[in-house]
This record gives sequence, C-alpha cells and structure tokens, in this order.
Amino acid sequence: MLGAVQDSTLIYEVGKAIGEQCRRMGIQYNFAPVLDVNNNPENPVINDRSFGEDKYQVARLGVAMIKGMQDAGIMACAKHFPGHGDTDVDSHHDLPVIRKSLASLDSLELYPFRRAIEAGVSSVMIAHLNVPAIDNKANTPTSISYKTVTDMLKKDMGFDGIVVTDALEMQGIRKYYSNGQESLQSLLAGNDLMELPSTARGSVQAIAQAIRKGQITREEVYRRVKKSAPRQI
Repeated sequence: MLGAVQDSTLIYEVGKAIGEQCRRMGIQYNFAPVLDVNNNPENPVINDRSFGEDKYQVARLGVAMIKGMQDAGIMACAKHFPGHGDTDVDSHHDLPVIRKSLASLDSLELYPFRRAIEAGVSSVMIAHLNVPAIDNKANTPTSISYKTVTDMLKKDMGFDGIVVTDALEMQGIRKYYSNGQESLQSLLAGNDLMELPSTARGSVQAIAQAIRKGQITREEVYRRVKKSAPRQI
C-alpha cells in the first residue's frame, strides 16, 4: 500500500512512527524494510511485501523508511539481499534458483541495496537463494556463500554494517544444512548474526570445533559478536 504513495516524506514519517513504537516496546532492531523489486508476478512470498515493480520507487521509498526508523533510534535492515523479487519459489519451503547474469542483477535487483548502503542503513539481511552467476557451487544458498556475503556485499559494495541471515530454520537452507552447520557456514561466509538456527547448542559446538580446526579464529568470532552498526546518517 505504501508503494502507491508518491510523497517519500510520508514514508519517512511512517518509518519514524514505526521506530517510535518499536522503542516503546523495547525493540531496538527491526528486520525491515523489504527492498526486493517485485518483478515476477509468480512470486509467492514477496509480492505485496515489496514497494513495487520499479527499482527507483523501491529504492526511494525504502531509503525514506530506513531514515525514518533510524532517526527514531531503531536499527533498520535492508532485505533480502541480493534480491528475492524474481523467484517463483518461496525460500521458506525450498531453495529458489535465480538464473540471471551479474550485469542483469546489478542493473535491477542490486540497485535498491546500493542506495540503502549509501544512505547509511544499519544492516542487511541475506536471502536463501541459489544464484549461479554469483556462486556456482551446487546447493549453496547466498546466505552461506562467501562470494555473496564477503566478496559482493562487503568488498564490492562497501557495506560495513551488521550482516544477518534470513531465518536458518527455513527450508531454503535447512534442506541442505542443519544441526548447527547452517550457523557455522553462515559465520564463515561473513555474517555477523545468525537468525533462528536449527539448534543453538549444535551451532555453538560447530563453531567451537571450527575454531579448534583453524577455520576461523576465536578473535574473529569475538569481533563479529561485538560488531556495531555504522554511524547512522
């Protein structure tokens, strides 16, 4: 509904109001807004969660929402990177595959995320998608892909805020990784926060074992735990 509003000032005010309500309830971090471009009419999960079909509209209104929430003192989150709009599969139930070129992704799906990063968004959520143009390793969701999280989002796009996975209980990842391995692989890919792992104890054990094996250092794990969002602007 907000996607039909042309005045981004109103979207900013909505974002600020949401932020104020979050603060009243003791919520400091809101996993919103959705910055997916709704460019596939068969999409079963994004559709009316998106600001629309036009990347400029999605970016403009998304940034306004982000600034409103963050001006109210709430961390916002741009999701679902690198873009869940052009799928006909719900990642809650399976792993969607997006067969697009990097040039196509860059010209459309990534555009709102670039604008959000430029605007100082506090965090970015990584989707469970299989995008061969980014990482062609079989059955590898973007959420546990080093090429997606570290190489593309952090290095290429310059994002230095909090990186969070989509829910790790979703079948888009759980179909292939479970018992704590989904958390470990998310961490190794470059994520800072793992949302809803299949098992907390199993996740701790998997990460501890990875430290012992030298896959990641204890210092790096602590750095991720203590990482803060960039200065909000």
